[in-house]
Amino acid sequence: MYLKTRAIVLKNTNYSESSIISKIYTREFGVKTYILRGIRKGKSKIRTSMIQPLSIVELDVYQKPNSSINTIKDLRNSPILFEIQDDIVKKTVAMFMTEIINLCLTEEVSDKELFDFLENQIIDLEQKELSVLFPCIFMLKLCNYLGVFPQGRFTKETPFFSYEEGIFTNKSDIYTASEESSQVISHLIHGGNVNFKPSITARKNVLNSIIKYYQFHVIRNKKVKSIDILSEILN
Repeated sequence: MYLKTRAIVLKNTNYSESSIISKIYTREFGVKTYILRGIRKGKSKIRTSMIQPLSIVELDVYQKPNSSINTIKDLRNSPILFEIQDDIVKKTVAMFMTEIINLCLTEEVSDKELFDFLENQIIDLEQKELSVLFPCIFMLKLCNYLGVFPQGRFTKETPFFSYEEGIFTNKSDIYTASEESSQVISHLIHGGNVNFKPSITARKNVLNSIIKYYQFHVIRNKKVKSIDILSEILN
């Protein structure tokens, strides 16, 4: 049957000489896989530039029950992400976000609140001035939709953030963030001023600390490959 949905492109893989298989997160159906035939040889009105990772699209799809790969009838960008395509810093942040989303979303389960959150974050990246803390804020906000939002706050009595427990604690070990990183994480969790700028070293450590937290609770020790490029660009 033919169905319509908004969607976010997550990953593309070349298939045969002219086609692409695209992993797409849809608002109505969760993560789905679609084939675009002839797109690499100009045989389709859908161009490869329209399905870059993190593109927001309107889809008309032909969906068969119990089929692992379905067909896209029509696709429209809505909106077109000019800034993300042209600005090297925003493009790098988008690459990082795409990797995180791909690592976190694996099931064909519809979650419209999560979809709307991701869509709004992408539009914010496109339209607003970029904060150097945007990747950290994005990951912490995403925790709320993944069911692993950190608890507590930084205090003199609880100055260390525990990756394993997801709380602020009084003990420091290999499974806790530094006192400086823990203070920034607490600041961001509780809606502090996003325009404040910790040192370059502090920003890098905070981002690495949040990734370690994800490795404990969401992505199970999987490596985030784009972190080094992101850190270099933002610094």
